Amino acid sequence: MKIKRILLASICAAMLLSSTSCLSALVRYRISSKSGTESDGYDVSEDYTSSYDIDPSSESPEETQYGNETVGWMTLDKGFFQWYTPGNSATCVQYAKSPYEILTMDVYDCVSIKEQTGVDLDAHIAANARLYKLEEDASTQNIEKITGAREALGKYDAYQVYCYYPDDDQYLVTWYMDSPDRTKVYYVAAEFRTSEISFFNYAQTYQMPEN
Repeated sequence: MKIKRILLASICAAMLLSSTSCLSALVRYRISSKSGTESDGYDVSEDYTSSYDIDPSSESPEETQYGNETVGWMTLDKGFFQWYTPGNSATCVQYAKSPYEILTMDVYDCVSIKEQTGVDLDAHIAANARLYKLEEDASTQNIEKITGAREALGKYDAYQVYCYYPDDDQYLVTWYMDSPDRTKVYYVAAEFRTSEISFFNYAQTYQMPEN
């Protein structure tokens, strides 16, 4: 387990330093106390099921695609505006409806991660690294409901990692997906308050770039 923790930590560090810093930037809340979390490891397991069971919202004439050919697209309505979190990678794209409801798209370069860590990065490993980082953060931050799941995002197979920040009454849900040629891992995140849980639906419109 110690070797596995070291490996996941090194992968997480490489992910933060190279292809995206959205991973760390998303965790930017005021924190006050340690929460109780349970974990018997850091594997995102197919035996887990997501606690989110929300039907996708229907499209309206007001909706259009937001994003680019690097990170992908989402179908969003005109109530969104572009968002920027200091420290994000050059490829990271964010859109928000408020400072509390934010969508993020980014991409990991598996070749770059391989050069830095010696690990063949894929969506499973990226999700486990994220889960490991959240578990580590929970030792000093108030983070609850840290969970990993094998959960599709729209039409794509994905590994999902989510958690809840009670001090801000805010969820963070992330997905990791392999590109068809497995040279990239695409990252999508949704942040939202409990009162705006239907915001989760927007992430389900994600469309991966063609490779």
